[in-house]
Amino acid sequence: MQSLENMEIDIGKVEPTWDEDTLVDDSSIASQVIGPENGSIQCQFKAAKREFVGQRIYTERLPDWLVRANSMESFRLNLWSLVEPYIKQPILVETDESGHTVATWGVPKMPTVSDAGRFVTFVDKRNRKSYSWCHLRQNTIDRWINASIVVCIHVYSTAMSSRNVYEIARDTLLSPKKIKHPVISKQQRRVFPESADGYSFRDEVRALRETFLQMRDLMHVLDNRIMLLEEKCDQTVPHEPMIQMSAGECSDGVESVGMKAFLNSDPLLVHTNIEIKEETSEEEIEALDEHYE
Repeated sequence: MQSLENMEIDIGKVEPTWDEDTLVDDSSIASQVIGPENGSIQCQFKAAKREFVGQRIYTERLPDWLVRANSMESFRLNLWSLVEPYIKQPILVETDESGHTVATWGVPKMPTVSDAGRFVTFVDKRNRKSYSWCHLRQNTIDRWINASIVVCIHVYSTAMSSRNVYEIARDTLLSPKKIKHPVISKQQRRVFPESADGYSFRDEVRALRETFLQMRDLMHVLDNRIMLLEEKCDQTVPHEPMIQMSAGECSDGVESVGMKAFLNSDPLLVHTNIEIKEETSEEEIEALDEHYE
């Protein structure tokens, strides 16, 4: 796989793309002056951050940087010290075997001035030309004295060659899209499988509960009805009188088995229920007393 960043492209005099992309907020960049006041090499720039190459620039909104030095090496170091706070870990863009663009994090994580060529370009707004870091030489600065030069700080490196490439890196590295799982509503959730007739197990249990409640109410009604009938029976049916029996009513003087059981159970009741006739002799009375002693 060939890295797009390592491809040989002469951008010394390449006109940038002036599209209508959303602007980056450059308000965090402050106007600054760096280097000795009497420096032999001086150049004033406009400073702008860019997420990808060709992102639109409004010169009137950008802060001013005045860079001064007595040598080109010091000039580059002074300019880099202004650029470095806005640089982030580089992103590499490659094309895989299937032809798809792939974005990965690059190294070093903290770039230095030796990596400036990957992050800094210069745009001549008047002549609509773009220059790379390697064009930062004495004769180039001399030509820029009366020009409107913008220092473009490519936050993630110039490998972000277009908006499409940046969006790929954003979606995979910067702000990965979360996988959205389908949300199942309460009506769609099935705790129990449906029965053959289309009703679920829960529906059958609910119907069984309703049947039980109806049967319980019916039993309550029946119980009240029976109680009313019992009260009505107690009020309308008279009590049967107790039958008085005497010992002489037994045929042939022989007591029945039921009568014997009755007499033997409680003699006092027998005494109260037996009528003693006036014709009964004293011998019969004594015989009865001996029988019950």
